[in-house]
Amino acid sequence: MNYSASEAAAKLGITKDGLRYYEKEGLLPPIARNESGHRIYSESDIEWIFLIRCMRDTDMPIFKIKQYVSFLMQGGEDSVSGRREILKEHEELMKEKIKSFQNLLELIRKKLEFYDYALSSDSPEGIRCMDYATEWEHFKTLLGGIKHD
Repeated sequence: MNYSASEAAAKLGITKDGLRYYEKEGLLPPIARNESGHRIYSESDIEWIFLIRCMRDTDMPIFKIKQYVSFLMQGGEDSVSGRREILKEHEELMKEKIKSFQNLLELIRKKLEFYDYALSSDSPEGIRCMDYATEWEHFKTLLGGIKHD
């Protein structure tokens, strides 16, 4: 099946400008055109763009995606180790980011617990009406101090 630029963009959840940007940046193989000169995207093109979107959605820099795409277009056994290395490096960065987000999520959970307590009927009136500085000091005590990785 083939798709117009509008159909491809809708299918991928991006704009037509996004499609053109990927093409301009050299992230796509040449896109076929119909007799009117309009781009026609194949299923293979859609899958290729989906892969690029996955990489972008994980914050892989464009220059790294370009390197990966270059290896992919080169093909052959010689490019496999280069592709693997790019993905391995990105995997490590993602693991670090996930760990950081997990720590931030835990902080938010602790803060929500604090607010649930402050809003409960068992909470002393003083906790409910704290100013920011007092609240922060009380919250840090509940955390046992702020831990930085």
